[in-house]
Amino acid sequence: MKRITTKIYLAIIFLMALQTSAQISTGTGGAGSLLPNNPTTNKNIGIGVTNPKGKLEIAGFPAVGQTYTFVDDADSFAKSILLNIGTLRENSTATGGYRLLTFYDIPPSNISGNARTMLAVEDRNDANRLRHTAITNGESLFRLSDKTQKNVFQIYEDGTNAFIDLTKPGSYLTVGGIAVWPVAHNFWVKTGTAKFDNNVFIDTNLCIGTSSFTDGATTYKLSVKGKIRAEEIKVYNTWADYVFSPFYELPTLNAVETFIQKNGHLPNVPSAKEITEKGLELGEMTKIQQEKIEELTLYLIQQHKEIEELKAQVKALLIAK
Repeated sequence: MKRITTKIYLAIIFLMALQTSAQISTGTGGAGSLLPNNPTTNKNIGIGVTNPKGKLEIAGFPAVGQTYTFVDDADSFAKSILLNIGTLRENSTATGGYRLLTFYDIPPSNISGNARTMLAVEDRNDANRLRHTAITNGESLFRLSDKTQKNVFQIYEDGTNAFIDLTKPGSYLTVGGIAVWPVAHNFWVKTGTAKFDNNVFIDTNLCIGTSSFTDGATTYKLSVKGKIRAEEIKVYNTWADYVFSPFYELPTLNAVETFIQKNGHLPNVPSAKEITEKGLELGEMTKIQQEKIEELTLYLIQQHKEIEELKAQVKALLIAK
């Protein structure tokens, strides 16, 4: 009964202090640690600070620039915690009674030369869900994690570079709106435009004006539905110089004529029906056209030789007369 009375008494003193102007010293505990602010007109609550600037102000390690000594990294966190709010986590015994929301202000020490802060939010299964850390004169990190504590979203900067990571395969980023499930694209600009002032590297397939990058059994790296305008297009392909090989069988003109009469197009050239249905392979078609140009050149050379031979024969006949 005496213990209950003492607790009620302390609670009354604490509430009275809050209603006037109070600070809570970091010295001895109990009612003696409730002291008036300086000045007493300050109505805020301070813990370890006599003139709190906010409704609640909590002081960390008082000495700036001093290096503290801790047993290990866990000890530095345990002695530097300023906020410990919410339900005790599942393994609170193992972690020393930590709760769901914690904030640490860790001074320079034998463990780490630079001071650092950390804000952490855990769930009731003691899984970290949000963490922000900042190292004095060093890097900073903001991270969201899932129920298994796997990284979901992370922003990290090292003073020179900044990195944003969406680490899960099922990650989606929508700009200019909210995507409704099922989301069509992992990255989606719904309004406005996207501009790249530097190089863009794509290791997969790119579609413009279409959602399909296949044509039959063929997959194309770039698929465009619409007109393409360019100053120059460079195509890598094989070429038709095999026509000039001594082993190339140049078809006779009679054979070419027969083929045209039967099929309505040149040998080895796609028909109009094939082009309409399957499209035009630019590199392959250019090679075929070159093949026909080189064949035509050979025909002209043959005809030139025949004409020269006929001219010589005619000349010989005229001289004989």
